[in-house]
Amino acid sequence: MHHLNRPLRTATVALTSAVLGAGVLTAAPASAEPSPALRSARALANTDSTPSTIAAQWLAGELTNGLMTGPYGPDFGLTIDTGMALSTVAGQGSTVTAINNALEPRIGEYVGDGTKESYAGALAKAAAFARTAKRNPTSYGGINLITRLEERTADVPADPAAQPQAAAFAGRIFDKSEFGNYANVVGQSYAVRALTLANSTEAGAARDFLLKQQCPSGWFRLNFAKADVPNQSCTEGVAGSEADPDATSLAVINLVESGDKSPAVQAALAKAGTWLAARQRGSGAIRGGAGTAEINTNSTAIGGYALGLLKKRDAALKAALWVRKNQPVDKYKCRTALTKDTGAVAYRKDRVNGAKTSGIPADARDEWRRATSQAILGLQFAPASKDRLRIVSVRREARAGDRVQFRVYGLAPSESACMQVKGDFLRVTGKKSGEKIVRRLQLPTGNQRRVALVKTSDDVARTSLRVRN
Repeated sequence: MHHLNRPLRTATVALTSAVLGAGVLTAAPASAEPSPALRSARALANTDSTPSTIAAQWLAGELTNGLMTGPYGPDFGLTIDTGMALSTVAGQGSTVTAINNALEPRIGEYVGDGTKESYAGALAKAAAFARTAKRNPTSYGGINLITRLEERTADVPADPAAQPQAAAFAGRIFDKSEFGNYANVVGQSYAVRALTLANSTEAGAARDFLLKQQCPSGWFRLNFAKADVPNQSCTEGVAGSEADPDATSLAVINLVESGDKSPAVQAALAKAGTWLAARQRGSGAIRGGAGTAEINTNSTAIGGYALGLLKKRDAALKAALWVRKNQPVDKYKCRTALTKDTGAVAYRKDRVNGAKTSGIPADARDEWRRATSQAILGLQFAPASKDRLRIVSVRREARAGDRVQFRVYGLAPSESACMQVKGDFLRVTGKKSGEKIVRRLQLPTGNQRRVALVKTSDDVARTSLRVRN
């Protein structure tokens, strides 16, 4: 969840007014549309756009002047995650443009000044976002992100035999920083995507080095070996080569989005997909690695999204179902303190229970934003309902105080809804099977016709019956 969040840096970058204005006011509107890879994958499944749409609406509302801000100021990494997630959701093009317009003039604060400070993972991620936002990564905020990334990518030596160590880490990204080198496999995967899409001559070496970080069983590790170690490859059973599902999922996503169709990449994707699918639990959840070992929506969502892009439809649907369960929709008579944050996705289910009473705590808001930015991706594969939304009473009339059975049809799997009649209400959740839900509501006093409703985040159905005292 935090693989590309760098330690807080005190150094900021002064940009000239010319650079601040470069290309920002004239930016063409970004589009909010799935990439060709996502479009192709989603065509194989009957999906429900509601959960990703309401998550995107909530997340967009968390932006301040186009940026995600925390206690220490703008969080550029989370802002980029937000922009890339929103770009997959219809209707969010203007928000992606707003993010771009806020981010582009300040990109130097995220990627470094290019001389003393230059951060490879940030350069790669920024370049990937620039392309997503329909901007040019070779002149983004006055910076050539691709050239800078190439400078942070180790060259292939002219004579590999004479320089075996340089040959071993050819293509590997390195930070240039007085704060240390934090480049890792996640940043490497973004670098492969950015360099490949830019037709860089260094793309092949970067890709080959990324593929070395995949162990024979299919997973990718998170951290590189030290630069002076002869073996730069993932080695099962050796400290530092532990499986990391998040790194694996992001490697898959970025390799797919890079468009590299080479046999080596296709073989790596097949192995990674098999490993991720085997790691998925019966519930649909995917447990994270050492830093995210508890079951959570982030690891599950990006894992499900990766499996979806690999066209492993059933695994992607299962993951989306699990993520959707952590998206509370407590509206209408079922409202709680979370109602004003409808669409937000919790990192873990236990976070939902507490927030229903008191709302999202101020110091937890950042976690909900991070969880939701990645949940949007996994929710792209949420299965749709089998039927239109309906509620049916088994009786045409009843006595006041009776508990009458109602049947609800058309709830999507894991979709939250509120059943209600005057004086009584009940939260319900769509079954995995998509079949009808049967529940009872208590009828109020008074001789008159009463309306029973079932309401979801974006739909309502009703029925009525005669009530007699």
